[in-house]
Amino acid sequence: MRTKCIRCHYPTTTCICNAISSVSIPIKVIVIQHVKESSNAKNTARLIKLCTNNVEIITTDNSSEMERLASTCNAQSTALLYPSDNSIVLESQREHIASSLKNLLVIDGSWKQAYAVLQQFPWLSSIPSFHFEQAPATQYRIRHTRIREGLSTLEATAYTLNTLYKIDTQPFIELQEAMQDNWRGPKAHQRET
Repeated sequence: MRTKCIRCHYPTTTCICNAISSVSIPIKVIVIQHVKESSNAKNTARLIKLCTNNVEIITTDNSSEMERLASTCNAQSTALLYPSDNSIVLESQREHIASSLKNLLVIDGSWKQAYAVLQQFPWLSSIPSFHFEQAPATQYRIRHTRIREGLSTLEATAYTLNTLYKIDTQPFIELQEAMQDNWRGPKAHQRET
């Protein structure tokens, strides 16, 4: 069994601790992680948690935590980051969202898994959802996907925080880059550039 770093939880041979910088954020980010994504070594949600302590990751198989979340999140102070038919352009509502937001919900998983999360927890449809109109191109190159404009969970969260609060989210991006630079997985998982 490989030895893991006690701080970043990556194998000591791919430790990314030297790239971790702390970022202060004014809201709580709650990552709803598809249960299959939680065991994926390439998931970026855990990187967000390494950069800031105002993050909570809840897996979809944790029914008590999902019930708690359903009872505490409301449409007035919570936003869901998900591009649905009814979602609103985040950039166009920046000032309104930033002033009232207390919780940002982010679904972590493939597009298919994210859709399954919405079906499994229909209460999420009562939360206003937002999508991007001007997001930067992804820098996440180790996830195999056919969706070229898709951002990693970390990138989507960082873009949202920067858009709403003008926070310097470069530490998030640098940590993702460090993880990718240390990645020892198959070349088939690399995105074509």
